[in-house]
Amino acid sequence: MSDLRVIPIDPDRLDAMRGRGADEYGNPWLRRVAEGWEPLRCCLRIAGAGEGTALICYSAWTAPSPWAEAGPVFVHHERCPGYLTPGEYPPALRGGRRQLRPYDESGAIAYDHITFIEPDDDPAEVVHSVLTQPGVAAVHVRSATAGCLAFEVRLAR
Repeated sequence: MSDLRVIPIDPDRLDAMRGRGADEYGNPWLRRVAEGWEPLRCCLRIAGAGEGTALICYSAWTAPSPWAEAGPVFVHHERCPGYLTPGEYPPALRGGRRQLRPYDESGAIAYDHITFIEPDDDPAEVVHSVLTQPGVAAVHVRSATAGCLAFEVRLAR
């Protein structure tokens, strides 16, 4: 769907963490060697075995919110090119079960529209369907098993 805007972790925000040597919660920015299964939230692909990664605590919120959640995510240890096709659901993250957690304009969870993407679903179609519901401004795509945030999606305007 060309009207989707896929939003990975902001590369400037990651650069600030790298520069501090710690994530936004004070955890050290440590280099880890990827085994080849780690979902990278900076470029929205799966790490190759041997790549330099970091496991950080991350929250998509940049302002105080009772809805703010933080959790572990993998990113590249050094800056990468990022996600280059924001109008496309990340091909590397298709398949598998995902939870779509929708939010309204105020940032509150739109509980009535929480949806799961099943492995055989077209994830872009399911995300689009949730984003076009009344009162839904954004969707967080999350792992249905681990619960961690993969990326945010909004409609391109």
